[in-house]
Amino acid sequence: MDAAIIEEYAQKLRAAGAGATLVLFTRGGHELPAHDIRTARDLVYLTHDGGETVVLRSEVVGIRFRGAGGGVGKMGF
Repeated sequence: MDAAIIEEYAQKLRAAGAGATLVLFTRGGHELPAHDIRTARDLVYLTHDGGETVVLRSEVVGIRFRGAGGGVGKMGF
């Protein structure tokens, strides 16, 4: 997935505040939730309850933003 798209969602997540999450979907079928996200070169760093997960950007095939209210605000592929 393009870094600009991931960064767009990261900005929405930061603006939404506490309770909002992103879920990244990978080629392998995994769903990775995150409370914060950042990109660096070809890597995506996801911060979640248990620590941090690093994923290759090329493995991300979809992203879903969930606002603090619980509703799905936007989904991108």
